[in-house]
Amino acid sequence: MRTAVVAAGIALVSLSALAAKPTPAPAPAPTPTRAPASRAETSCIHCHGGEMFDEAARAKVKHFNIDVHSQVGLSCHDCHGGNPDPKLGDDLAGAMDAKYKPNPYIGKPKRTDIPELCGRCHSSAAYMKRFNPAARVDEVSEYWTSNHGQKLKSGVTDVATCIDCHSVHDIRRKGNPDSPVYPTRVAVTCSRCHSDAKLMSANGRSLPVDQYARWSRSVHAKALLEKGDLTAPTCNDCHGNHGAAPPGIGSIRFVCGSCHAREAELFRASPKAAGWDKHNELLAAAPDGKCGTCHDDARASLQFKEFSSCLTCHENHAVLRPTVAMLGQLPDTPCAFCHEGVGPLAGFVQEPKAKAEHFAQMRTALLASAEKLHLQGDARFDWLVDQALQLSTHRIQTGPGEKPQLRPEFARLFDKFRIGKTHYTYRDTSTGHDVTVAVRRCNDCHRPSGDPGGDASRALLSDTRAVTSMIARSERILLTAQRGGVEVRAVRPELDAAIDNQIELEALVHSFSPAGAFAEKKQEALGHAHSALESGQHSLDELAYRRRGLLIALGVILAALVAVAMKIRQG
Repeated sequence: MRTAVVAAGIALVSLSALAAKPTPAPAPAPTPTRAPASRAETSCIHCHGGEMFDEAARAKVKHFNIDVHSQVGLSCHDCHGGNPDPKLGDDLAGAMDAKYKPNPYIGKPKRTDIPELCGRCHSSAAYMKRFNPAARVDEVSEYWTSNHGQKLKSGVTDVATCIDCHSVHDIRRKGNPDSPVYPTRVAVTCSRCHSDAKLMSANGRSLPVDQYARWSRSVHAKALLEKGDLTAPTCNDCHGNHGAAPPGIGSIRFVCGSCHAREAELFRASPKAAGWDKHNELLAAAPDGKCGTCHDDARASLQFKEFSSCLTCHENHAVLRPTVAMLGQLPDTPCAFCHEGVGPLAGFVQEPKAKAEHFAQMRTALLASAEKLHLQGDARFDWLVDQALQLSTHRIQTGPGEKPQLRPEFARLFDKFRIGKTHYTYRDTSTGHDVTVAVRRCNDCHRPSGDPGGDASRALLSDTRAVTSMIARSERILLTAQRGGVEVRAVRPELDAAIDNQIELEALVHSFSPAGAFAEKKQEALGHAHSALESGQHSLDELAYRRRGLLIALGVILAALVAVAMKIRQG
């Protein structure tokens, strides 16, 4: 049977456990006859499990016991019709009698008939409640509204139907991890068609085939596949399942906002939302959406069909983990965010001298290596991000033979404060080559100076860095004291509170203003950082006091030992 898989991830079960002869017009829900003695004893099982068929065909019968229909007592004849009497196992005409009144044989359905064939059971509330009182019964009607259903209705048959997403003779429940519509498998299921360049260009289509490759790099894919978070979105969460269709540009903010409610609310109230609405009016009147119609600077080369809230900054399938790189106007090195103090607290408590000198040496060495590799600008910044994750000062080996891991304190800070790269790479399935894409940044559209949007983005970046650099300094100071034997647990809550505030600042960026709620949260964060720095300094002072006391004690002991030794020699 030809395989075509759902573009947007048809995810809920549209099972094909049916009976009764299908008709073009809607018919009452059938009442399938049960197999007389389960899957092992029907005319269909007897024949199709025999030597008349090859191994692949026999496998359908052999593995049918894992199918959800088999598990509730249904068998082959409930979908394909025919007389299941095991006595007819060698009587093909009797078993496949199209005139068998209780259940006429229909055989293999046409692709165009599959949705309604499945729907004979799955569109009947009375029938489905026999198995599951909460079962949905609108899958077929919703399917006909989808891009797949519309194409199928127009006569295009190489589109997804029920069997292409749910399988045929080994259909699992959607909650079964082996099901092709289980959350961790939906994207692969969709990609079987949507990564196929030949199929996506057939029948007048002109569809991209890189959606799966891009999504695989996204923060959503990492949460779902690496962290096992089944609530993370995959294809059907954004496009729908049986009614699969791309969400309209005007709907993006609501689609994303169903999960990211706070960010969506902040954006709707921001000056950015109103600004983009105005730009969309201008773009509608501009030829081919060229920004050069109004702008005569670097923005003239840009081209937009429409500004669409979340998608404009975050893209659609390759929704990367948002990082400070998106704000643009980055410092020369990512190291500067944590190791080069800025802001109102930069001079409050100085970096311990030994650590400052060590950082300067490491930074000089890294920049020298980058120069040998002829790396500059964004390429150097991205390379340094990778190097930071590999530095011995940032990693720890937990045991013999164990792979070094990021130190907990660095992993926490690096994860919570979103330092990231300016580019990402994915493999283009149509060419087999890697494609490098720049993340979208504020300065792609906003001028370096004299632009309200550009000024706002620089202020947001500067304020965020001011908080982070002081959090990082506090962390290093407290670690120095802790490793020297000073108890610092009482100080940790202040540092944790500052980090929590920092995370909130990342959400408040969606207000697109360094004033208001963002400014208030920044001040709260700096207040906690101030307390952490002050307590850290006290911890360092105590450590220095202990060390001085230890040196004095050792000096006294040494002097006493020398005196005793001299006394012994004199005696």
